[in-house]
Amino acid sequence: MFRIFSTNTPDPAVTRLYDRAVAQARQPIFYQSFDVPDTLQGRFDMVVFHVSPLIDRLRDEKGAISPKGQALFDTFVADMEQNLRTIGIGDTSVPKKMKQIGEAFYGRFDAYRSAGEDRAALAAAVARNIFDNPDKAQSPVAHAMAAYHMALREAAEGDTFETVFPDPLQFHPDAGALAPSEEAQR
Repeated sequence: MFRIFSTNTPDPAVTRLYDRAVAQARQPIFYQSFDVPDTLQGRFDMVVFHVSPLIDRLRDEKGAISPKGQALFDTFVADMEQNLRTIGIGDTSVPKKMKQIGEAFYGRFDAYRSAGEDRAALAAAVARNIFDNPDKAQSPVAHAMAAYHMALREAAEGDTFETVFPDPLQFHPDAGALAPSEEAQR
């Protein structure tokens, strides 16, 4: 389905989309208010959470991942490999770690995709993958993350390269309590 290695020069539109997805995944609200662990694993999970619906949307008329979808996946792989090297993973260990990253990506991609529009199934996938706690599947925050992911998929249904990422705050169970007051905005 996806190639692990590619020698193609990245498409600037694909790179911009990936960079925007990563920026969205790094928003502090996920780590401060949605219980996402602020760890390497938590940040990885949030990148996958944001990139997977974009890749899924980039399919051809037969349902296969399009060249742009493959390019987005390749950009993700290149970024993960660069991050491993940046944090000091040695050359001999990188292939093993990349295999683990690929398996983790595919598992999460399939879980989010197969959940479809079933919010409970998506909340269960969020609880397993992001919170590493299947017991959290019924929690308000898991359901909020599921609703956010569904909105992200819907936003990707248009022109994916111009996707406007949803505001995560509007999905938080305590959105009113977290929103800045009008006075604070002045």
